[in-house]
Order: sequence, then structure tokens, then C-alpha cells
Amino acid sequence: MSPGVDTPEGMVRLRAKAWREGRVPRNLHGVLWAVHWDGSPYRRPPTHRARWAKDLDVPRFAPDHEVLYYVGCTPSYDRRIQKVARSLVEILRRSGVSFGILGERCCGESVYVLGHDTYLRRYVEEHAKLLAEAGVWTLVTTSPHCFDMFRRFYPDLSGRFRPLHHTQYLAALVEDGRLRFTRELHVRVTYHDPCYLGRRHGIYDEPRRLLTAIPGVELVEMRDHQEEALCCGGGGGRMWMETPAEERFSNLRVQQAVEAGAEVLATACPHCVLCLEDSVKVLGVQGLQVMDVVEVMAQAL
Repeated sequence: MSPGVDTPEGMVRLRAKAWREGRVPRNLHGVLWAVHWDGSPYRRPPTHRARWAKDLDVPRFAPDHEVLYYVGCTPSYDRRIQKVARSLVEILRRSGVSFGILGERCCGESVYVLGHDTYLRRYVEEHAKLLAEAGVWTLVTTSPHCFDMFRRFYPDLSGRFRPLHHTQYLAALVEDGRLRFTRELHVRVTYHDPCYLGRRHGIYDEPRRLLTAIPGVELVEMRDHQEEALCCGGGGGRMWMETPAEERFSNLRVQQAVEAGAEVLATACPHCVLCLEDSVKVLGVQGLQVMDVVEVMAQAL
């Protein structure tokens, strides 16, 4: 990102101009209609949103819970990322945290990155009222994209609204002694910084503290990390468009993980997990596993 220039926001402004001028790829209209009708960009029935947790007995959120686990669209519908959501539920329970879920709607991030300002304002206003009426104060997300939306765009209607990414919340649990690891993992791990968690909000230390708190984990850094980390290629609305395999940033990132000698390429974003895992398969890389930080943590409980 250029000094003093918010390049991602500049791209969103250009997309907003494209909507006003009617010069938007036709397939992107369908994404917005899916959010409108189904509450997610995945064109899946809202009644299926909580199926990932049907055997976990996760309670519906109540105002006396410590946190709302805001699952988000990708962990709700994508089978791979459902494993991340299940790992986080296990960790919260092992830590004695009282929490619930709502079977919520999309946070609106898809609308934002595609640049439709008019619909975004109305959508955020309506969703914020639903969360306030449910008594939501502390909210923990799986996705940095959801975290970014709640932190930057949602009004604090309750006066105590506090959105957190799961790495922030879990790092605090470790520091308070509520979360302890009982199993050693003798594995070399490298961490990929998601753009919306790192460059957007400066959250670099918490995910690394969680990994190094696990007995036996050796944390190694890739050539480009923290502020200099490469994008996985899935942000900024790119998840909804097809990128030729030879142009995918995630291929470069996987190659850097191999150069670092890592056995596990950990990250903390559903989009990153999907993009990086796809590149591992496309490149035919052996001996490298892509995992969310909470999946690594769950193995050490």
C-alpha cells in the first residue's frame, strides 16, 4: 500500500462509480441478490445456515452469554471451513466460555467490497438493529472480513458493542489462564498474515502468541511476513471471480512456506485457508498442511 494512499478503499470507490454508470460484470449482480434474499452471497438456503452445528448442541445466543460467536457465511456453508468453526466451538467450551450463535445474516462485507454504497448503508442499519435487539455486546468472528465490517461500519447501538477476531479473544483467554494446552505438537509452523487482520487492523502478535503458546510448536517466518506479507488473492471481492491459476498470489505464498521449511501453513481467515489450500493441491506440494490457527490449537487440547 502506498504511503498515505488507501489503495483498497480507492478500488472500492472505483467500483461504486462502476455501479452508478452501469458498468459492472453481470455475475456480481447475482451476489448482491443472494445477500438480499438468502442473507449470504453463497446462494444457499438460510434454513441450512446452522446445519454445521446440528450435533454440537450450541445454544442460541442469550444476553447473559459472555460472547456471541458470529459464525459468518463461509464457515456456515463451506464444508472445509465448517471444520474451523467446530474447532473454535471446542476451544470456547474447553475454556469455560458461555456463548451462543444466532444463525445470523451476512455481515455485509460482500456488498462493501463490490462497491454498492446505497444497499450497504441500508443493510448495515437493519443488521445492527437486529444485533442490538438480541443484546449482543461482545462479538467474536471467524473471519477478519466480518471483524473489519463490524469494527468500521456498524454503529454502536447498545453503547457496549465490542467486535473481536477470534485470535484476539483466544489470546486474552490464554493470558488470563482460562485456556491451557495439554498436548505437545512437534511441528514446524509458519503463519500467513491475512490482509484484513494485519495491514488493516495491525493484528500481528496475537496469532503468533497463540501458536508459540502450544508446547512443541516451532514458529518460522516466511520471507514476506507481517506488514510485508503477500495477499492470498481472495480478498477485495476476488472470491467471487475466477483468477487464472498462473496469476494466483496464493501460489507464491505456498512456495514461500515451502522455502521456510514449514509443515503447517497456518492462517486466521476462511478466504486465506481456501485459497492457500487450493494452491497446495494445484502445485502438487507434499508435506504441507494448511490450517486455521484454531485448528492447530484444538489439536493441542
